[in-house]
Amino acid sequence: MKITEPMTMATDYLLAAACLIFAILTILTRGSHPATMLWIEMFVVAAVAAILGGTHHGFKTNFNPGLAKGMWEFTLITIGASAAFMIAAATASSIRNGGPHAWWIWCGLLVSAAGFAVQKSGWDIDVNFNHNDIYHVIQIAGFWCLYEGARRLPQ
Repeated sequence: MKITEPMTMATDYLLAAACLIFAILTILTRGSHPATMLWIEMFVVAAVAAILGGTHHGFKTNFNPGLAKGMWEFTLITIGASAAFMIAAATASSIRNGGPHAWWIWCGLLVSAAGFAVQKSGWDIDVNFNHNDIYHVIQIAGFWCLYEGARRLPQ
């Protein structure tokens, strides 16, 4: 079985692992804030998106074209769903009211936006570490900031 984009697959799977860890850690905070569940859902859906994306990037030439296309389309849907949960969670977290949680959430949103900009720019550090790989690493940092905000939500 041929791996088509090994680094993109690896960084996607690393992103998925980070998201699952952040989801579990957020669950363990036992937070009662209404936004807590939205943050957990965002991390879980983002993990699913990263697993699907990593599998697509890593093995797309091993799948029949219909399966590869369907997997990529479902990946894009789950990315969109995770973004929707992120927006809903940030809104429900009352980030306009300030506080330590708000600062971390704003940082996470800004880091995520910067990662998206880098990905869309197409900037590659190396032929073996492309714009998708850079984005995945930046997004892990963004999700860490979002987790830090979620765990600091007022109860």
